[in-house]
Amino acid sequence: MDNFSPVWSAIELGWNFSQKKFPEIDSGYSVSRVSVEHRGAYEIMGETGQREAALDTRLRDSALSQLDYPAVGDWVIHTKNARHDRRVLITEILERDSIIIRRSPKQEPIPQIVATNVDILGIVTSADQPLDERRLERYLVTAFSSGVVPVLIVNKSDLKGTVQRANYVRTQYPELEVLETCGIHGSEGLGIQEITGDGLTVALTGSSGVGKSTLVNRLLGEDIVRTGEVRADGTGRHTTVRRQMFALDAGGVVIDTPGLRELQLWDGSGLNLVFPEISEFVDLCRFSDCSHNEEPGCAVLEALSSGLISESRISAYQDLSHDLKELRTQIEIYERSKRHRRDARP
Repeated sequence: MDNFSPVWSAIELGWNFSQKKFPEIDSGYSVSRVSVEHRGAYEIMGETGQREAALDTRLRDSALSQLDYPAVGDWVIHTKNARHDRRVLITEILERDSIIIRRSPKQEPIPQIVATNVDILGIVTSADQPLDERRLERYLVTAFSSGVVPVLIVNKSDLKGTVQRANYVRTQYPELEVLETCGIHGSEGLGIQEITGDGLTVALTGSSGVGKSTLVNRLLGEDIVRTGEVRADGTGRHTTVRRQMFALDAGGVVIDTPGLRELQLWDGSGLNLVFPEISEFVDLCRFSDCSHNEEPGCAVLEALSSGLISESRISAYQDLSHDLKELRTQIEIYERSKRHRRDARP
């Protein structure tokens, strides 16, 4: 890669000096941001340009889980001078302001980082695909649990039904910001520009075929990310196969992510924020571990029978609560199995 051009300052890549002190480092080191994650290698962006990087041995050996490795969006300290393979060495991952995590698609119950240091999670949908409210709820729980602000982006506003979908979501989720965009018509009036720039880090997620990569290209002003056609049944093909961060001329960055067929939760701390009308009754239940199914003294079920909560919402809440409980059980079994295997070693 070209080690001289282009280069980016920390401010251009989203570092907020008014809220976070910049690290003091030796002259032989620099601070950059991870833009692409490969198997065993990384691409980083910063004041020394766009570089290829690898992990320092000490950092790699100290990692206890996937969460201890660099991910797209991370700020890292690295050597300025490259090794013989032209890669600089990442020696430290700076403290993360936020971390978006989902359960890995692998069989083992382990976490997978989607992106870090994100300010806004743009959940992209489009009128030519059915609105999956259960999936939307999972995105919202993930966003709130990760400490980022969710924004729903209804793309392809030139299609019939876009306004109706946007208004429906606004009715169902009054506190959720909803934008209508049309990436194919160029950057003018794009809509998504309302939440980009000013040093913000915006990650785009959603199903395949909703136009995430097209939106990224419009923001960049050129076709850098490959886009694909939508099948006749409305589903999309996976054209984005990796997470990648891009710097915007207006400042800040956008992170493009592959289309997700499913989103399995890892952290449920944001559940009550997605279901506020239910959470206000949860603490009133007679039993602290109430599952809100058939227990006596369940304030949630009483609210349901009184018409204060809709049946569809309580059903969605119960499903997500059950999934999170199952996940905790699977993690306990997995960790116990790992300890047994470790203890059995000679």
